[in-house]
Amino acid sequence: MCDSKPDFTTIKFSPDCEIGEISRVALASILRIHQIDPAVVSELAVAMQQEINALLSKDSWIEIEFHPSGNKISVEIRTNGDSRSINAAW
Repeated sequence: MCDSKPDFTTIKFSPDCEIGEISRVALASILRIHQIDPAVVSELAVAMQQEINALLSKDSWIEIEFHPSGNKISVEIRTNGDSRSINAAW
């Protein structure tokens, strides 16, 4: 049995989901858990949406993985063989 907690959260969206809204809700939840500066979260949400829009096609899924650590967070956005990373610190 392992007592360690995972250090990341992954969310996978189907093409039919309203991805922008769900990813912002997930980011807001992470903000509360890890006490991230709201200004950083706002900038990160905008950057995430830009990357999602660049990667998204009508038939592709999107997977977003959040890695909070200390005073920084990295986000990896993956879809059908492509990925982009975004980092923020506060």
